[in-house]
Amino acid sequence: MKPGYKIVLVVFGFCLAVSLWAQPKVAVSDNGKGDTTKKKKETPVYLGHTRINGGNISRSLFDSLIKQGIVAKDSAGHTYPIDGFLFTYAELRLYTDSMANLMWLTDYDAEYCNGDTLTTDAAAAIYDRLKVGDTLYFDNISINYGKGAIVTNGRPMRFEITSK
Repeated sequence: MKPGYKIVLVVFGFCLAVSLWAQPKVAVSDNGKGDTTKKKKETPVYLGHTRINGGNISRSLFDSLIKQGIVAKDSAGHTYPIDGFLFTYAELRLYTDSMANLMWLTDYDAEYCNGDTLTTDAAAAIYDRLKVGDTLYFDNISINYGKGAIVTNGRPMRFEITSK
């Protein structure tokens, strides 16, 4: 092999190594399947004007905070308007089958709410039917960051009613 070819191969290998090293790093999603989609940074969203964003909650506390709506806050404490969210109510109910056996089943009711508060229909159903064991989900939360019409997703919330 001529010396000129060796130099060309070394330069080509060096350029290839540099271009591979300079590629942007891609975060692997946590689904465990090797999916190489980039993770989106989600803004924290809270119930009412508190720092509560999920977990077990009493019915009385939830009733008082849901009237305030949901609020998006960044780490500096700035609040941002919410364009809308998907509210899902998972109601735990006791049913009997054809053999008179009791069984617990969950009924799901979902509604898209514009703005940061529940619609009047969803709120009326919640205040009348909410009980211990029910679960409430806030998903697909759209946050508007201002003049540039930048809309991102807020971090979903899940609440389980544990006491009155």
